[in-house]
Parts: sequence; C-alpha cells; structure tokens
Amino acid sequence: MVKLIDVTKKYVLGEQEIIANDHINFEVQQGELCVILGPSGAGKTTILNILGGMDVATSGTIMIDDKDITKFSAKELTNYRRHDVGFVFQFYNLMPQLTALDNVEIASEIGKEPLDAKEVLIQVGLSDRIHNFPSQLSGGEQQRVSIARAIAKNPKILLCDEPTGALDIETGKQILELLYDTSKTFNKTVIIVTHNQAIAQIADRVITVRNGRVASNRQQSKPKRINEVIW
Repeated sequence: MVKLIDVTKKYVLGEQEIIANDHINFEVQQGELCVILGPSGAGKTTILNILGGMDVATSGTIMIDDKDITKFSAKELTNYRRHDVGFVFQFYNLMPQLTALDNVEIASEIGKEPLDAKEVLIQVGLSDRIHNFPSQLSGGEQQRVSIARAIAKNPKILLCDEPTGALDIETGKQILELLYDTSKTFNKTVIIVTHNQAIAQIADRVITVRNGRVASNRQQSKPKRINEVIW
C-alpha cells in the first residue's frame, strides 16, 4: 500500500544544507495502523508531509498503490491530495462559521466516492452535535469533526500529525480509539506521527525515526487496546 525507498529530503538555507530525511525505507500495508515515533526535529513530520504530497522528496521513490508519487506533476499531486489522502492535525483547522456537518460536507464534496457526511459524524460519536458550530464544541469534539472530515473523503490513507497533542489524556485516548477503529472498520491505512511513546503500543507497526533516519521498524502482532495502555 505505502512503500518508501531511499527517500531523502534536503533543504538549503543560504549556504547551509539540512538533511531532514536521510534514505528512509519502510512499508505500511493496507489496513495497518502505523505509528512514526521520534523526538522533535527527528524528521517524522517531513515524512508525513512528503507522504501527503504537501512536500516533495529530493530523491527516492514513494509508491502508493503501485504508483510512484515522486513522479507526479503538480496537477497530479493536487488530485492525489484531494482524493487519496485525509489529514488530521494537532489543531483542528475547522471553519468557525460552519457547522460540524458543513465542515465535513465541504471535504466530502471533493472526493471521488465520498461517504455520507452525516453518517460519518454519527460514527465518530457526534450524532447530537451535527448542527453545532466549532465554538460550541469541546476540543475532543472538534478533533472528532476533523477526523470525520478526513474520513468522509474516503481516502486511501489517513495521515495524523500529533492528533492528541492539544487534548487531555482521557480525550486523547478516545481519539486514538477512534483512529484505531477507523483503521479496522474502514480498512484504511492510518499513519500517526507522534513523540508520545505510549501511543506506539496500539500500533500494528512502529517506525522510530532519529536524526532523519529510520532507527527501527517493527511489526506488533498483538498491539494493545487503548484501555490496556499505561499513560
């Protein structure tokens, strides 16, 4: 489903060259929940941005469903972001003047085979908050809308950058449970970038990144459920 082969990303700042990713190699299968773990500055968010088509690798190959996105034109990358990738960020990026339903419907309208926005909101536990505005929702509820918005596009991959970083522990656990269920219920590839080592316990695959390189890549045959994790 997702395969990175010798992916390197370099940035040039004046006369200085910064290597954010240094020959990254890993695979993630369809339906897996993968956690990319590492400290700030390790290069994990750069991996996510390249996977999501928001940044371009300097070299290497990225295969998504047997298509090399590193060879995509600007238009092809736009279509890839629009149809194949769902994004969930630490901050929810909801449109404040729109209801939860409207926020999700806007995203679903650009998908090729979108899911019903109202049904997705019900599935993420917001059946009684569908017509509320973001200002009327708690942080956890806003993140649920953000996840619903990503799911409603019916993407191939769900990319999550510190999705629980702005939430308290109990709310964060609920969001992780939702992401886990999304992976299994919808058979979606879910990739979570985080510095929180506890989150790695729920993953099917854990990739640790240090100094721009993959330090370890392990598959967990029996990942823990949220209620089994010690936070």
